[in-house]
Amino acid sequence: MTITLVSVLVAAAVGSLLLAVVLLVQDLRVREVAPDSEQALQQQIQEVLQARAAANQPVNRLDQWFYELIDHAGSPVDPQTATALVAGGAVVGCAAPLLLLESLFWAAVGTVVGALAPVLWWLIRRERRLRAMQHVMPETLEMIADAIRAGETLEQATELAGQQAPSPLKEEFAYAAKQLQLGQTPMLVMSRMARRIPLPEFKIFATAVMVHRQTGGNLALLAERLAHSARDRAEFAGHLRAVTAGSRLSIIGIVLGVLAALFILGGIRPEYLRAFLEHPLGPRILLLSAAFQVVGLLWVWRIMKVPY
Repeated sequence: MTITLVSVLVAAAVGSLLLAVVLLVQDLRVREVAPDSEQALQQQIQEVLQARAAANQPVNRLDQWFYELIDHAGSPVDPQTATALVAGGAVVGCAAPLLLLESLFWAAVGTVVGALAPVLWWLIRRERRLRAMQHVMPETLEMIADAIRAGETLEQATELAGQQAPSPLKEEFAYAAKQLQLGQTPMLVMSRMARRIPLPEFKIFATAVMVHRQTGGNLALLAERLAHSARDRAEFAGHLRAVTAGSRLSIIGIVLGVLAALFILGGIRPEYLRAFLEHPLGPRILLLSAAFQVVGLLWVWRIMKVPY
């Protein structure tokens, strides 16, 4: 490997990593600005305008899935910064094996792993966030129903939920209340919340709010019924997790057992592992086995994911 190639790879990796860190720090600092300051108000207006422009902009399915992943995960970074993080991870994952091992095969593997690492983190975070939302959705909808039944407007009920609802719905309703205070229409605000909260009950609630603004109706009664439906779904999800706990633990045990056996073999008989890795087919067989493990995990996860 030439010094020029090494220098280019190091520069690209360091530059991508620095760019991702700068964008991440910038997004986090914008989120931490005091809500009463003029800078925060201008930032909120810009976010509303960007959200409206993004809603009217046609994107392909991959872009749409990636944007929805960032929204559903509740990530504090915007899609542009998230894309930079993925690209930076891919460059770093490619450069590290080339510099340390001087192997194009492991550089390709490192590129894939580096690019998928942040996506995997957002997938895990989305799953945990949606589970937490499903757990607190009944309480939040009942709070909104009680507020509307007590004579408060939708804006006041949204502000109340933004103050007293459990997290993570508290942050979503607080942001929606700020948007309503800035003069955004309830239909636009509810459309944005429906994209960030992909739960059936809330999508029905958002649709009911849009219809209620035009034709009227008993919004408090609908919110109360949706709260009962959300509580039934949460109980079913908890029962399903309890029933399938043994199977999920068995899968985790099999995966961890394979890794443990690999490390134990490397410690007891390192010459076996060294001979396997030095064989031309060794790394390819190892990569194929890891791919089968991932496919098996995804297969079992999909089987256990019961839509309800």
